[in-house]
Amino acid sequence: MQLEKSRLYLMYLGIVLTIIGLPFSRAMISIGQVVMGVVFLFDPNLWHKLKQFSANKAAMAFVSFYFLMLIGLLYSSDISYGFFDLRTKLPLLLFPLVFATEKPLNPKVFKFFLLLFAATVTASISYSLLIYFQQNLSDYRDAFPFVSHIRISLESLIAISIFGYFSLNSKENFPPWARIVMLMSILYLVWALLTMELMTGIVILIITLFLAVLRFLILNNKSRWSWGVFTISVFAIVLISYAVFSTVLSYSHAPKYNLSQLDKYTALGNPYTQQPEKYQIENGSYIGLYIQWKEMKRAWNQRAEINFDSFDGRSQQIKFTLLRYLNSKHLRKDARGVNALSAKDIHNIEEGIANAEYAKKFSLKKRIYKLLWEYGMYQRGEIGSGHTLIQRVELWTAGWQIFSNNILFGVGTGDIPQAFHQQLIKEHSPLMNSHLRSHNQYISIMVSLGIFGLIIFLFSIFYPPTVLKMWNNTLFFYFISFLIISMLWEDTIESQVGVTLFAFFYAFYLFARPKPLNEQKKGEKL
Repeated sequence: MQLEKSRLYLMYLGIVLTIIGLPFSRAMISIGQVVMGVVFLFDPNLWHKLKQFSANKAAMAFVSFYFLMLIGLLYSSDISYGFFDLRTKLPLLLFPLVFATEKPLNPKVFKFFLLLFAATVTASISYSLLIYFQQNLSDYRDAFPFVSHIRISLESLIAISIFGYFSLNSKENFPPWARIVMLMSILYLVWALLTMELMTGIVILIITLFLAVLRFLILNNKSRWSWGVFTISVFAIVLISYAVFSTVLSYSHAPKYNLSQLDKYTALGNPYTQQPEKYQIENGSYIGLYIQWKEMKRAWNQRAEINFDSFDGRSQQIKFTLLRYLNSKHLRKDARGVNALSAKDIHNIEEGIANAEYAKKFSLKKRIYKLLWEYGMYQRGEIGSGHTLIQRVELWTAGWQIFSNNILFGVGTGDIPQAFHQQLIKEHSPLMNSHLRSHNQYISIMVSLGIFGLIIFLFSIFYPPTVLKMWNNTLFFYFISFLIISMLWEDTIESQVGVTLFAFFYAFYLFARPKPLNEQKKGEKL
């Protein structure tokens, strides 16, 4: 009995370390997994548990993809990377083994673990917000010292779903003050996502809310509330679409001009260079109109610490950063325009902020502007550093081409980095030496394991909750929606944090949850 209690407490320790590590520490994640693995392996009833696991259809379906990866190693040329990939994805095997063979958790313990995760994520993103504001960062990605901004945005969404479930579910026994705290935490996390421009989280949240509305309508098709929810949802979609469309329109359309009627000289009598076709339209203005380089240089060097012919904080040429910044403020690119800039504007340009909108802390418009700028560069055949949207398009195209040449079984578990590198070289892509891969989990799987691998992967995700009748479980529905949507533009399970987040909560919700009374055997207690 004492041994069983010690095992249980060690298992709890492993879970706690994993939960805290997800938003704070990769090392803690590893330690937590080792603790849970050791507890499983040194169980006196290990053989019985293995037989129990092999008889669990849902658990076996989930780990089938990991076993397919093992098979994919047999026809890989890069065995070393293949083993590294298998080691990274070990959580896909570990967590189902542990949670599917242990007794379901006590309801109070189950709630504690979920709320601990939600609170830990809130603390992590709060620390990032503190860095973001104190250091006056121009790039929000520099504010995440523990895990990437992509992973913390996914974790924030899961935290939002946990807080939302426990605060709004009348069957949960929480005092009013606790429900208010959780509701306030939801608003805080949404505000943090918006403030730090975590577009992955924002877009996934919007799509998931739309799916949630559809789910509500299906489950409550006879309810008088369903039409009200439907009407509000349609109105919200129209409103958001209009706001985005208006922003795009105001950014990409500039007033018509006639070159012969434009001013030919600056206030100082120097001739303008008028080259509207050479540069993009940005913020509703032609960057190439009203340029006087010599005046810009002279005026800039009189006011700034960094020389006009040098580089800004992001290793961009100051003169072009200044050119875009002046245009974004609808100023002419001459001495008068430079002198109209404030000291804050000068500092922004030296930091590498090329658009006045980018300097704003609370602006989704700036994220849309950045995406439009990237698209404009792509149209001109350029792929700039850090331009993630255009890089994704390039990588998706390369990934699809690799898959087209290896449709059935892919290139093998270990050969995906090499395949992307060779394909990008073949296409003379600017990303050929970037060591990047598809940024789409489904394409990654198709490249490495072919169409057969994608079918098994989708089977491993969708069959277990179907056989366990978990699609009506609110917490699981939101979690799986967040993750499968993220896989459309992220390699979600290709990193330690990503695969742990996916495997841990998938197995936790399906196998560790307290059993409802109608699922318990006669005489069984929670």
